[in-house]
Amino acid sequence: MINLRYHIVSLTAVFLAIGIGLTLGSTFLDRATVENLNGQLENLETRLGDRDEQIELLEDELAEAEALQSALDEQGAGLLAGRLDAVPVVVMASAGVDDADVDGAVESLQAAGADVLGEWWLTERLLLAEEADIDDLAAVLEEPSGDPARLRRLVIDRLGREVQTSQRRDAAVDAVAEEADDGDATGTPDGDDAVAEEGDAETPSEGVDVDGTVPDPLGDPDDDAGDDEADGTEDPTDPLLAQALVDAGFLVFEPVSEGQDELTLPDGVRVVLVGGSPTLPDDVFVQPFVDRLTEGVDVPIRTVVTSALGDGDAVSEAVAAIRSDDELRAVVSTVDRLDHFQGWMATVLAVEDLASSTVGHYGLGEGAAALLPPLQDP
Repeated sequence: MINLRYHIVSLTAVFLAIGIGLTLGSTFLDRATVENLNGQLENLETRLGDRDEQIELLEDELAEAEALQSALDEQGAGLLAGRLDAVPVVVMASAGVDDADVDGAVESLQAAGADVLGEWWLTERLLLAEEADIDDLAAVLEEPSGDPARLRRLVIDRLGREVQTSQRRDAAVDAVAEEADDGDATGTPDGDDAVAEEGDAETPSEGVDVDGTVPDPLGDPDDDAGDDEADGTEDPTDPLLAQALVDAGFLVFEPVSEGQDELTLPDGVRVVLVGGSPTLPDDVFVQPFVDRLTEGVDVPIRTVVTSALGDGDAVSEAVAAIRSDDELRAVVSTVDRLDHFQGWMATVLAVEDLASSTVGHYGLGEGAAALLPPLQDP
């Protein structure tokens, strides 16, 4: 006969079996899980150790590369000596670009022997965001209009004319000199050997107009940029508009060490135009200024456009715009960036190549043809 004690003993045995089963089962499961996790942990530790070794190796290589780059930045300028002896250069930059980049370019140009005529800084006043800026620029230009877009077009046109006229005059002199050299090489008589028959009309030399003026090999400049003495326009060695812009705060002139203290634009001046400013975007002044310098010409202009963005992989909008335009890239040289010696050297060599009307696009950015221009004998 089954009594209550039997039921209690049976239930106790069942629960005891369940407890023992759970205990034993969980113990075996925990051991398997722990062993699996330990294996994974050991694997991860091994892989992390390998990664640490790779990171240390890369850090050592990076430190070595930075040391080499620093040494090149500090001492590399000496490699450029004699490449730009007495070549006049103006560095024109937008306010807000990296100062150290511009300073590195100036020092490299001077190390190459260039006569750096100062830094021209385009200021934020050219944004014409304030009424005072508009009124002051209108006064400088003697323009009754208060339209910011028109005023900006006028200042770009007139300043571009001053620079373009100076560059063209030197090109014209070079063209005549080349014609003279060609004449000497082919036996053109000169001095006592040049005897004209009596009654012959005097014939002007090739490369010189009948009235004795030198033709412009880059094409006719604007009507307002003709003979200075005839029409009363400013002498390009005395850039009146540029000085007026300095006086009004639209342009800041900063002399460089061992450079001139006065703003000037001599014949044959080369321009290094630096863009990439976050405060004065390239499409406000730099890009339209390049368009003005290339207006009406189909040969290389004596200007190099580059970027001063500090450390980074991008190029300025102006450089990108030139490289993406087939007509502009054929007449304007560009350099990616000025953040290291490679960019400074490329700028110096690109300026040197302007003497032979060689155009190139240098750096590692999109549209660059090579890191550096090919070396020529200095």
